[in-house]
Amino acid sequence: MITVRDIGEFGLIRKLQKIIESNRPSRSSVVVGIGDDCAVLRSGDPGKLLLYTCDPVVEGVHYLAQTPPRQIGWKAMARNLSDIAAMGGLPRWAVVSIGLRPATPVKYVERIYDGLRAAAGKFGCQIVGGDIAHVRREQFVVVALLGEVEKSKLTLRSGAKIGDSVLVTGTLGGSLHGKHLKFTPRVAEARWLAQNFPIHAMIDLSDGLSGDLRRLVEASKNRVGFEVFAAEVPISPAARGSLNAALNDGEDFELLFTIDPRSVTTLRKQWLRKFKLPLTEIGSVVRSPGKVSLVTANGRKRFLTHSGYDHFAS
Repeated sequence: MITVRDIGEFGLIRKLQKIIESNRPSRSSVVVGIGDDCAVLRSGDPGKLLLYTCDPVVEGVHYLAQTPPRQIGWKAMARNLSDIAAMGGLPRWAVVSIGLRPATPVKYVERIYDGLRAAAGKFGCQIVGGDIAHVRREQFVVVALLGEVEKSKLTLRSGAKIGDSVLVTGTLGGSLHGKHLKFTPRVAEARWLAQNFPIHAMIDLSDGLSGDLRRLVEASKNRVGFEVFAAEVPISPAARGSLNAALNDGEDFELLFTIDPRSVTTLRKQWLRKFKLPLTEIGSVVRSPGKVSLVTANGRKRFLTHSGYDHFAS
């Protein structure tokens, strides 16, 4: 019998996508379903779309039992805020479901909600409900978040064009040294990008640069590939100079996007005036369908296999 370990997290997602989309009615309110950072739904406002995302954090997987509870709450909310950012949207409303062992101190739960509220409030999002469940073993927090975006500003994973420049915000790698519990979702930066530049494709880096470049390839409607220059990948101090960490660690929650190269100079100048966060051009979109290559300092190319995070990898 084939198990989820055999096909991996993303193989399982592809199978579930086929099952779900086969039952979608022809006249559906769904604009974009499984396969992007958020589902995109029609709203009552003809000029706007709804964004819907849901991410859990699970004890022993996304945080440790000794992790400060406020940081657990922050991460649980911030992961979902990052998904809304990747679509060029604004977060609006969240519901929170939490699984607790009966012996959990009430003060611990309150501190989790301090983190949830701090992250949501920073970006104008309201917590409007949720649920509480009893668990015997690992605790969890699940946030479902609803956002909005103007139709003309929606950014998807699927629009990369041959010749595009590939850029990334911030620095990458070393997330397990603390960043994965304290990161700031790039909501403001993504909104500014969507409002001021024609972004062709965008994703938030949750599964590592190598893995999320693969997500862009899979989503592309234009049969593209990517070339990334090893010397240009911005490595975080926490990664201690390791390119492998920057490529594969995951949970960076930075923005990876593609744009017409003719816009890059203007973008860089305006970005420097607006943000302190680094913005780096790391490569280009190429006519090599399905291929992601790493170009070394001596000009050699090697295919970049997906080595990012997979929940079911051995």
